[in-house]
Amino acid sequence: MQKITIVGLGLIGSSLGMALKARAKDVEVTGYDVDSKAHNRAQKDGAVHKSEWRLPDAVRDADIVVLAVPVGAMKELFTDLAPHLKQGATVTDTATTKRQVTQWAMEMLPGHAGFVGGNPLAGGGKSGPDSARADLFVDATYAILPTPKAPESSVRAVVQMVEAIGAKPFFVDLHEHDTAVAAVSHLPILLSSALMMATASSPSWREIVKFAADDFKSMTSLSGVDPEVSIGVSSSNADMLVHWVDEIIRELNDLRAMMIHESRSDRDGPLMKTFVNAWEARKRYEAGVTMTEFQRPAVPTASEGMWTMFLGERLSRAFRRYGEEKEDPTKYRGH
Repeated sequence: MQKITIVGLGLIGSSLGMALKARAKDVEVTGYDVDSKAHNRAQKDGAVHKSEWRLPDAVRDADIVVLAVPVGAMKELFTDLAPHLKQGATVTDTATTKRQVTQWAMEMLPGHAGFVGGNPLAGGGKSGPDSARADLFVDATYAILPTPKAPESSVRAVVQMVEAIGAKPFFVDLHEHDTAVAAVSHLPILLSSALMMATASSPSWREIVKFAADDFKSMTSLSGVDPEVSIGVSSSNADMLVHWVDEIIRELNDLRAMMIHESRSDRDGPLMKTFVNAWEARKRYEAGVTMTEFQRPAVPTASEGMWTMFLGERLSRAFRRYGEEKEDPTKYRGH
């Protein structure tokens, strides 16, 4: 019988335990969490076969140890569990940033244990064991990132576990992974937090909130993510996130220039073209068709926008050239 220990019994950890118990054969699932309430909840919900109250006891006999904790807790956890891993044990994780976590693993885990990074692309922005369910990973993409020294047996063990819970294994480079998740997973957290702070810090917030409906709730939902999770992914993937924040600032500045320009109401103006581009990109995304590039509309220059806003003159349309290109940290560099 294969013994799998899950450290961290939140949404991902509890769902993983439920999935393994429901779908995998000859597997014993042990759970561990520093929060006693999480222990009790996992047992009550049937997420584990048993739980241990001490980390050494939880990992000592495990064939696979799954670390389902926030990125910020990983470094200390690697240090704490390293002396207690058995010969040939496999360690994997579910963190959404991989370069920093993999570096810690290679530095702190013993040579007799194999580390294979992982990231289940599931959860839907929810958190906590209340949202855990056995089918969370069915048909979900599960990124797998072995270290160069990971033995074949460890890679195979993680792949088999991923397939057992109904997910689809996807091998990816560390840099490529962190580039992608910065754009589509971590940037939305920053945008949601920025929108929440921009509105909630307004002196008129008491009145503004009366108009907040489902669209606002949806856009700000990720600001409700556990701050420990948000700070972990932001600090461990800062270079990638800074790039995407710069891209968002550029887009917002473009939109601002378009809105203060007199062409803002034109059906064939740059503002309309931008909304059409965004609409089209969204429809293609929903249909599973990616668009590599599209024609960006002409953007009024900053001086044109200011003259239009203050003087209302008839201005000629202009194209704004962007500054010198700086190195893009998100560019995939290959192996």
